[in-house]
Order: sequence, then structure tokens, then C-alpha cells
Amino acid sequence: MAAPPLGRLVLTHLLVALFGVGSWAAVNGIWVELPVVVKDLPEAAAFQGLLLLLPPSPPSVPTGGPGPGLRVGTPGVEEQEEEEEESPLQESPSQAAGSPLPDPKASQLFSVRGACLLGLLAVTNALTNGVLPAVQSFSCLPYGRLAYHLAVVLGSSANPLACFLAMGILCRSLAGLCGLSLLGLLFGAYLMALAILSPCPPLVGTSTGVVLVVLSWVLCAGVFSYVKVAISSMLHGGGRPALLAAGVAIQVGSLLGAVAMFPPTSIYHVFHSGEDCVDLCGP
Repeated sequence: MAAPPLGRLVLTHLLVALFGVGSWAAVNGIWVELPVVVKDLPEAAAFQGLLLLLPPSPPSVPTGGPGPGLRVGTPGVEEQEEEEEESPLQESPSQAAGSPLPDPKASQLFSVRGACLLGLLAVTNALTNGVLPAVQSFSCLPYGRLAYHLAVVLGSSANPLACFLAMGILCRSLAGLCGLSLLGLLFGAYLMALAILSPCPPLVGTSTGVVLVVLSWVLCAGVFSYVKVAISSMLHGGGRPALLAAGVAIQVGSLLGAVAMFPPTSIYHVFHSGEDCVDLCGP
């Protein structure tokens, strides 16, 4: 199949980029402003409810690329590359020889490796889209609004940086991705502990505490972003069924993470906020 003209490819890439940037800029822009305005707005929770009126962001399933969005390339050439490239989800010949399925791409999803990748993708999205954002204010505000602001801004910046890193260094080892996820869990556990101990977490009122909480948020966001990008790129080798399964895993994981955090934050009030001009951590 003949390749389309270069001008059409450039225009298509540009339109897809603008489509992705449009919604992500709105969501991330308001999210970055929250540490500055949320305590001063008379609308309070109502302000955050307006986020529901924003257009949804494109799914974070890069079909062959490292960042959130879609992959646009040369028709025909991509299909040939997909057929020639050995899928990282494919089972070994000894495993697949027993009972091969009619569609080899669909069989990859039912392999142990494919199930582990989809499960890991769901867990990481549950943490980054549901669990950790629910406690970010509780873990950061005891150290001051500046710490909260830096954690949100730098944490958002860690996402694209991790995607660019994946362009040059892409981990395709399941053990390596599990190890990175464990590292991200350690940072997440530290941040969760700070939120539980709010409004008097360790090192409150010190520069060391500010540096640690901001650095933990940046590294946690960066590590999980890299893991999600790597898994999504690996699932691209499974074709449309694998990408559909990845999208389901992302949305289900995000939903479960958000639902799981609703009772402790809004019903049982496990996490407590400090009060302005009141020192609750003094002797």
C-alpha cells in the first residue's frame, strides 16, 4: 500500500496533538490552581464539581508511543511492522503449542504475562487516578501551601518527563515493571502515612519535611507514569483486543480507586486538615 503524502501525515499528527492538548491543558491547569484558590473560593466543593463539565481527556493508552494519546502513522506500513514485530505478550512456543486459539493476538490477553500486565495497569491507575489524589492535600498542606503547590506542579511535570524517558529507555521486563511499581508503592505509602498523621506529620515546620514530601510526590508520579507508558506500549503488540482490554483496565482501576477512597475521606473522616492561624502541633 502506498504511503500517504507527507503533508497529510504532518497535518494528522498536528490535529491529534491539539486534540490531546486541549483537554489535558484544561484539566491539569485547574488541578494546578487548586492549591492556590481552593481555600479562598466561596464556591468550595462546588468549584471542583465544575470539573465534570470539562470534556473528557483522551485515554492514556499510547498505541506504540510513549505518551498519552493516539498513534498516527502510515497505513499499511504499521500493519506490516506489527506483524513482523514479536509481541512481548506472546507466550513461548511450548506454552502455546498445547491449545492455540484461532486468533493469536487474542490469545496473548489470556496468557499469564498478559493478565499480569493488565492487572498492573489497573492497580497503577487506581493509585494515580483515585487513591493518591484523594490524600494529596492532607499530605502536603501541613507543610504549607508552597509545598502543596510545588507537589502538584512538579508532580504534573513528572508525567511527560517519564513519557519522554520511555522514548529512549523502555523497560519490557515484567519483573522490572513490578520492581518499579514496588518503588512507587513505597513512595505512595510514605505519602499515605503523612496524610493519616495530618495535621501533625513528621518534620512539619522544617525545610526537610517540605523537600521530602515534594520529592516523594514527584518520584511517585514519575515512576507510575513510566510504568503505565511501558505497559501500554507493550500491549500495542496485541492489536485492537489488547488496546481495548488496556482501556478497560485503566477505567476500571481508576473507578475502583476513586470509590475506595470516598468512605475514608468523606464519610469516616480518617484524614484531618489543619486550621489556619492555629498551631495544632505545639507542645
